[in-house]
Amino acid sequence: MEKEILYRFFRGEASVDEERRLMEWLDADAQNRRTFDRERALFTALQLFAPVPAAKPTAKPAAGVGRIRRLAGYAVRLAAVIVLALGIGWGVASYHERNWAALTNRIVVPAGQRINLTLQDGTSVWLNSGAEFEYPALFAGSTREVRLKGTALFDVTHDTGHPFVVETYACRVEVLGTRFNVNADERHGEFSTALFRGSVRVTALDDRQQVTLRPNEKVSLQNGRLTVETADDPNDYLWTRGQISISGCTFEEILERFECCYGVRFDVRLSQMPRIEAIGKIRISDGIEHALGILQRSCDFRYDYDSQTNVITIY
Repeated sequence: MEKEILYRFFRGEASVDEERRLMEWLDADAQNRRTFDRERALFTALQLFAPVPAAKPTAKPAAGVGRIRRLAGYAVRLAAVIVLALGIGWGVASYHERNWAALTNRIVVPAGQRINLTLQDGTSVWLNSGAEFEYPALFAGSTREVRLKGTALFDVTHDTGHPFVVETYACRVEVLGTRFNVNADERHGEFSTALFRGSVRVTALDDRQQVTLRPNEKVSLQNGRLTVETADDPNDYLWTRGQISISGCTFEEILERFECCYGVRFDVRLSQMPRIEAIGKIRISDGIEHALGILQRSCDFRYDYDSQTNVITIY
């Protein structure tokens, strides 16, 4: 199989005839499926290692620091590639009964990283730090179904005959073609969907509640009820640009955002939470200690960071 066709498929640009040829090629030999697995991992690695514009430094770093930071960044990205490759391998193993649609990919995003990918139908997906995402190599049937744990932003290709469905631990989100953000944080019992364009229908898993959102509306699951409100704070979705907004957040809310983005856990040993009037944005790639240093400018606290357990004690 020509690599050009494989890469067009990975980008969601393959024609119907090329997809059919791929199905036949995968079905013909186990070695072909291993080749597909290897090329998909390489394609994703190239995406992860694509150069990202860097902010202009305010001061010249100490000798060797820049190189260490670059190596650390490469190491984390390589971890993402390894996790993705394992997911793809699992997907190839699930290729049963000569069914192309059974080829399932699974991505787990490492802490402090984000991944952008294009699905077979052309839908673009941004996955936030810690997100877990499962999707088929080829959408088949009457719906395009994916599964999400964590936070993701979707820009769905319009297809009236095949609704796009995001399954989460709390609700299912169904769309035809739109741009929206889903937060399905089971660990903290949080679920929300914010709509930027188009229309989405959100249904609780018990099928007892259902709401349809209009642009700039947000639905949240609060005390077992779906509640709709205005989604009027664009800073909530800066994570797709590698930033965290702390403007207007309480101390507890900021720590929750840090936990999500950096994969750490906080052990707060304060008699009362500091009052804070924080304004601004933090670049995720600068690391958790840089973020805590910025937070210390707005309120008084100290911390100990155990990098082995990723537990940060606040006192």
